[in-house]
Amino acid sequence: MQRRRSILKIQKEMANNKEQVHNTNVHRRNIGRNFSRTTTVEPEINNIPRHTSIKNSAPDKRENFNFSFVDNLWEGETAYILGGGPSLINFDFKKLLGSKVIAINKGIYSYPAADVLYWTDNRFYTWYKNDIDNLSCLKYTIKTGVQYTNDINILRKGATHGLEEPKDTLAHGNNSGYAAINLAYHLGAKRIILLGFDMANDGKLTHFHDGYPTKGTGNNVYHDKFLPGFKSLAACLKERGIAVLNASPYSKLQDFTKISLEAALSFR
Repeated sequence: MQRRRSILKIQKEMANNKEQVHNTNVHRRNIGRNFSRTTTVEPEINNIPRHTSIKNSAPDKRENFNFSFVDNLWEGETAYILGGGPSLINFDFKKLLGSKVIAINKGIYSYPAADVLYWTDNRFYTWYKNDIDNLSCLKYTIKTGVQYTNDINILRKGATHGLEEPKDTLAHGNNSGYAAINLAYHLGAKRIILLGFDMANDGKLTHFHDGYPTKGTGNNVYHDKFLPGFKSLAACLKERGIAVLNASPYSKLQDFTKISLEAALSFR
């Protein structure tokens, strides 16, 4: 019985509190009472430093992304473009010494004497940054990268197909080989010889070297995305009197005259 009275007493007190809540300042503020007096509290700033030093622990980033221009360094010369196809297995790269050579991606490891290194996929630079930074050759790409050193020439990414005439721009064809041909044109080459442009994946070997830390390009990508654009590039170069020769005997790229590797080396 005592417990019963205690519960009833508590319930009565709660009911009284509920009735009284409407007379509180909280309720009056909620119905929009206007106060004639306001108080401003000034913060104490004497002990707060005006400038707080924050250390940036991120690696140095390249801030200059001005586009470069390709100089006409090979006027009337023969240029070799070193692709990555398996047709170059057992090729003697020393036979290119003294020639004008553009190495694409990892081809630079087989022929470090190349005059030019070109890549489109900036993962290539990420994977092999230390080695690339130590090279003294010209370096070109159409992709920006915050970790690039200042000797890397960044060109504009131009039309997908055809040939770009502005010397700060490359047509790219969705692949590095296509863009490298436009680069050789800007450099002034009169004859361009393609090495390792096999443009296929038979499911066995994808490169003459040991490849990259990613899955190789599928044969359908070569067929559907890479190869169709070369027709317009070949037509543009032919109009300008530029000879392009394909020295891969079993290349799927049919838009340029095919020659043997032996014949390719006769133009040195």
